[in-house]
Amino acid sequence: METRSGYVYGSVAPKLPQRPERHETHQPKERQVRVSRVAVPRYAHIPKGRLCFCIVALVAMCFVVLYRFSLLADLNAAMNRMNEEYNTLRNENRLLKVEIETSIDLDRVKQIAETELGMHKPDRFQIVPVSVPKNDYNVVLDQQYIEEASGGRKSLLEGILDAVRAAFP
Repeated sequence: METRSGYVYGSVAPKLPQRPERHETHQPKERQVRVSRVAVPRYAHIPKGRLCFCIVALVAMCFVVLYRFSLLADLNAAMNRMNEEYNTLRNENRLLKVEIETSIDLDRVKQIAETELGMHKPDRFQIVPVSVPKNDYNVVLDQQYIEEASGGRKSLLEGILDAVRAAFP
């Protein structure tokens, strides 16, 4: 055998020592082709108890929502009936006021007061003069205005309680 050196003279490649031939007893192993598994989606196992509970809870919530809608519809119908009744009563009241104002005859009132009720004119000593200031004015209080004015001054707790009462009749 020749000694190997790091430098080769010339352009010819050196000959490698020959190896004895191998017998074909050792056949190269064929590669085993692995069949890759196809990704199969797994079935999400939900316990039947939890599934039944969710379905029952969903049905219960639907019934609660339907019940609330039916309550609101009933309240709206009752409110509309009351508004119609209020409007008819208010119109009747206006007509009665007009009828009373037009039917009053002061001479007849005086006659009924003197004959049927036993009233008479006061004596001089029964009359007491009252001094009224020069600037004469009238103050008219409307109950609805008073309620609206005082309604804005509710405490936080009263407002919450009113909201809860309105939500759960």
